[in-house]
Amino acid sequence: MEKVQVRRLPVTTPPVPPGGGRIQSPAGELAQVVNGGTYRFLAYLEFRPDATKPRGNHFHNHKSETLYLISGRLRALYHDLGSGERAEMTLEPGDLVTVHPRCAHVYYALEHSQAVELADQPYDPTDTHPYEVGEAV
Repeated sequence: MEKVQVRRLPVTTPPVPPGGGRIQSPAGELAQVVNGGTYRFLAYLEFRPDATKPRGNHFHNHKSETLYLISGRLRALYHDLGSGERAEMTLEPGDLVTVHPRCAHVYYALEHSQAVELADQPYDPTDTHPYEVGEAV
């Protein structure tokens, strides 16, 4: 799907490769998610499987956002509003997902999950447009 890019950061040893990676040591995990680029928004997100509503069910006209899954598992659904293409996937720890403008998205917690979101634009509530993604085909 053109408006959604997903890649799993590899578990590696120092030094971390240019594209990012995860180092696991006795002290804990270090994940280099990005190195370079310009980001204007950072948020921590918690996803609870007992939540009455999923996170998302919206799109942005201007903002591209990147989600890095720290822990847990998410069911992700996407709908490209331009092409009509739909996708569904299960996100695992270490997955890095970039969603571009005019791609509706929703995330369902399959278990307790934690993530960080990076965006190229500052938060603007007028650029969040409700949209029921529904089920992938």
